[in-house]
Amino acid sequence: MEHRKIVGAVGAVAAIAMVPTLSATSAVADDGDWTYGASFPYTRYEAERGWLDRAHVVSLDESQSVNDMLDSTAIEAGEQSYVELWGKDSSVSFTAEVPANAIDLRFNLPNHERGSVDIRVNGETAASFNLSSESAYQYVQGSKVFDEEKDKLPGKGPAHARFLFDEVHGLLNRQVNPGDTISVVRTDGNKQSMGIDFVELEQALPEIQRPGNSVSITDDDLTVTEEKAPGVWETRNVYARPNDGKDDSEAFLAALKRASDENKTLYIPRGTFEFDRQLVIRHSPKDNHQLVIQGAGIWYTNIHFTKSGKKEGGFDLEHTSHHLTFRDFYEDSNLVSRYDEKAKYKGFQGVTKDSQFINLWIEHFECGFWIGEDVNYDKIKYTERMLVDHSRIRNNFADGLNYSQGTRDSAVRNSNIRGNGDDGLASWASHTKSQPGDPEQYESKSRVTQNNEFTHNTIELGWRAGGIGFFGGVGHKAENNLITGNFEGAGIRLNTVFPGHNFNLNQERNRRISIQRNKIVRSGTQDDYYGGHRGAIDFQEMWGTILNIDVKDNIIVRPFAEDIRSDFVFNDEQLNSRGMSVGDNPRRDWDGYEPQHLVVNYARVNGKVDRGIPEDANYALYWWDGDRNNPVDGKTHRYWIPKADGVQINDGMEFSWEGNRKVYNFTPSDKPEYLPISSTRFLDDYTYQGEMAQSFQDPNQPQTVIRFWSHK
Repeated sequence: MEHRKIVGAVGAVAAIAMVPTLSATSAVADDGDWTYGASFPYTRYEAERGWLDRAHVVSLDESQSVNDMLDSTAIEAGEQSYVELWGKDSSVSFTAEVPANAIDLRFNLPNHERGSVDIRVNGETAASFNLSSESAYQYVQGSKVFDEEKDKLPGKGPAHARFLFDEVHGLLNRQVNPGDTISVVRTDGNKQSMGIDFVELEQALPEIQRPGNSVSITDDDLTVTEEKAPGVWETRNVYARPNDGKDDSEAFLAALKRASDENKTLYIPRGTFEFDRQLVIRHSPKDNHQLVIQGAGIWYTNIHFTKSGKKEGGFDLEHTSHHLTFRDFYEDSNLVSRYDEKAKYKGFQGVTKDSQFINLWIEHFECGFWIGEDVNYDKIKYTERMLVDHSRIRNNFADGLNYSQGTRDSAVRNSNIRGNGDDGLASWASHTKSQPGDPEQYESKSRVTQNNEFTHNTIELGWRAGGIGFFGGVGHKAENNLITGNFEGAGIRLNTVFPGHNFNLNQERNRRISIQRNKIVRSGTQDDYYGGHRGAIDFQEMWGTILNIDVKDNIIVRPFAEDIRSDFVFNDEQLNSRGMSVGDNPRRDWDGYEPQHLVVNYARVNGKVDRGIPEDANYALYWWDGDRNNPVDGKTHRYWIPKADGVQINDGMEFSWEGNRKVYNFTPSDKPEYLPISSTRFLDDYTYQGEMAQSFQDPNQPQTVIRFWSHK
């Protein structure tokens, strides 16, 4: 079976200690070809290329009318093809080509229907999934989105059914090896069709253990104090337990306060934790202390918001909360509606500075991220230096991420943005609200968005609006992204359809907007639900003029409409008058969605590559030191620094003699913590993680070995 390898850095991020800065350079292979999109550790297997049993392939018929194509299910599938399973025991199978222990499945069911499948490895059940379409399905009619087709406005044209595919994922109960047969087998007896778009297999890294100097939401000594009556306060214990179906909000907020007050990490261990309210993040950093909210990994820690009311879910970043790091967990909600723009809440919203969001998996929210405040200009605060990296933002009702309301110097890197119902990645230079009686002042007093970057991301299968959108602003970049299957809007759109600062401040050369070295595959549309065409790259003016933009070296592949479209005259004279540079954006219809290649891991010792690291190594014992795309073997070379080499030994530290080895004990946290032998209950309080000798030691001297232990 043919397949696509989309592999790279995400799984390994569980062990990252050194976070990239916001000024990374573009990755270029030595042969002169640019790389496009994110690098991820999964291999995709398209269902239509598998072996079918009582199943058939459904593909987009491009001889149909525009409306018929827009209303087809296949247009929303990867490569506009999928497989329908009919009846119990129907299946699609393929041969695994890389090791794996985890799976993500993209599927379709009719609205309000359910089904079930087994994932079988060589005929043995490795996972079972109950499937439902309740988190999906919306009906788009122009600017409106409805839950049901019957809710559409009369006399306003058809309502197109969208958000037709959803996803489920989980760990397998066994290891998959190259050559194994993987089957998706339908197990329900329902009569309706079931669509399988693709599966993605990956080797999930081990569960991240509790770091040193941390607070866990499962600790038994967490407390909250509340006023039971005027002047009468009560303190009581709270704690969270995974998988018990109970609200864990109080335990999270108590642990958050303690971690913030005591400069500790907040740890969320393995399991599903449920929250029936919005979690407001308050952290006023002392000495710029970074508050880390750490999960056990995207395959292990699940954060689930249970309510669907306004502001009843997601994380709200209070504007005083700076220096935050969220990492290594999966987050979803019970939202099932965007009806009349009232889907209620986002995965993350609010304002922050100097914060990072790393190795997160976010889906089933109104938006994955909406960054900004909707308040009067005299009260507003602004986001600066925010980074989203190595994350998966999928299957949300609206934007994947929007940097709005004056957000500056922020970025999204190496992330997968898939199946969202508005722009995948956007930056909107929106105005703030005005003071009463002062309606003309808010434009000049609200800050413009500036220097926001979207680089090396894969944005795919969006079912409304654009892949990337810039709505005004200054100095933004969209570079080295892969945008594919964005069939209802532009691949990249630059427009002034929303009021705001637009592009009028984007004038100095070092503040120009850069749209360069992107690959845009099967994007654009002949009907944007308003009857308009949208190009793979699209310019649209309404509230102001588009100015000072460089659009160069982008590859356009088989667009659904024009390569580049604008609603103003697109000639050299007009472009020069606008300070725009547009050129060298070739059409390559024979090109496509490039496979990315396997990851090879290396240890870097004293600045030199010393040796390979096996795939089953415990990467908690290493610091990540960057990725390089190697043009010789076509693989991603990932470099790690052994933590044993970063441990500082002094004469006052206790050690044990084991033969000719001096063994010291530490935790494998980002800053390894020394564990004295005489006062540490190792097997009672800690879990053994492994050991390694320090590199380049004198062979004539006893060997220094670092033994690592994690807190239970």
